[in-house]
Amino acid sequence: MRLQSSALVLAALIVLTGCQTTEFAEVATEDSTNADSADVADVPESAKELYATSALEIVKSFPVSGMECMDEFFDSYVDVFGINVIGSGASDERLLHTAGVLAQYLDNDADGTPDDPAIAKYLADNNYVFPVWTVEVREEFWSTPCGIDKIKMAASIYHTGEHSGTDGLWPIGGIERSGIWDSNLEEVWHLVSVGFYNLYPNDFGDEDSALTAAMDAARGGYFPEEPSNYPDGAWYTYTDAPYPVHVHEYFYWAVVTNFGALSPEILPDRCEHVKAEWRICSKADLQKIDAAVFELLNNRGYAIPKIIPDGIYLPVS
Repeated sequence: MRLQSSALVLAALIVLTGCQTTEFAEVATEDSTNADSADVADVPESAKELYATSALEIVKSFPVSGMECMDEFFDSYVDVFGINVIGSGASDERLLHTAGVLAQYLDNDADGTPDDPAIAKYLADNNYVFPVWTVEVREEFWSTPCGIDKIKMAASIYHTGEHSGTDGLWPIGGIERSGIWDSNLEEVWHLVSVGFYNLYPNDFGDEDSALTAAMDAARGGYFPEEPSNYPDGAWYTYTDAPYPVHVHEYFYWAVVTNFGALSPEILPDRCEHVKAEWRICSKADLQKIDAAVFELLNNRGYAIPKIIPDGIYLPVS
C-alpha cells in the first residue's frame, strides 16, 4: 500500500487548556488508505477469550463525580492507572485492546505498576482521557460544554472506519498474531508522549531539546517551516504540519522502530509502506543511522517501551 495524501486523519486531535480548545489541522499519515475487509473482520472467538483474561475492567459510568454528562456520549470506560479510555459504541474487545495498549505502554515490563510513575501521574492528574468513538460522536461532544474545563485529550481513534483507513486497522490480539498494523500504537503513544514533553522538556520538549536536535538531523537540517524538498539523505520527511507535530511524529517513529514493530520479520511490507515518511526499519538500523535518538531512547534511563504492545494486558503481579 502507498500513501494517499487525499485521505486525512488527525495527528493530534484535541488539546484542552483551561476552557479553551485547540484543534490541530488534519494531516496525512502513513495509514491513510482504505482498510481491507480483513482489517475490520469480526473478532475471532480465540481473541475474545484472550481479552476476557485482561486485567482491565470495563465500567458503564464515567468514574468522576460531577461529570455525569459524559454518559450522554460514552457508554464504556476503562481506568488505566487513573487515565480513562472512553468508548462510544465500540465493542468490548476494541475498547479493551486500546486500553491494553495504553497499559502496556505505561507498564511495559508488566509488573503491575507504571515503569515511570510520574508519566502516569501527570496524565491522570491532568485528567487526560482517550476516546474510542466515531466522527459523529466527536462532533456532538464538542458542540456541548460537557467536560470542556475538566478533561484533556491529546489524541483519539475511531472504531468504525468512517474517517479513513486508519480507523479500520484493529489487529485484535496484536500485530504479531494478526499480521496487520495497529493504529493504536500511534494514537495511544501520542497520549503517553505528552508526559515526556511536559516532565522532561530538556530531552523531549518541542523546542531546543535532545529530541528536536535528533529530529533536525533526521530531516537534514533545522526547518521551522517545512521545506519544499527535504535534502538528500534525510530519513524523516514528514509533511503538511507545524514543527511541533513533526516532533511528535518523529518521537512515535523512533519508539516503534526501537521496539521492532517495523521489522520485516513482524510485518513484511510495513517499512515499504511508510518509506515516504520514515526510512528506518529496525532497531539495529536505528542505532546505525540515527544514533542520537537511539541514545536518547536507550541510554538515558527513561522508561521507553521496549516490547511491542499487543493490547492484552496481563501483569505478573
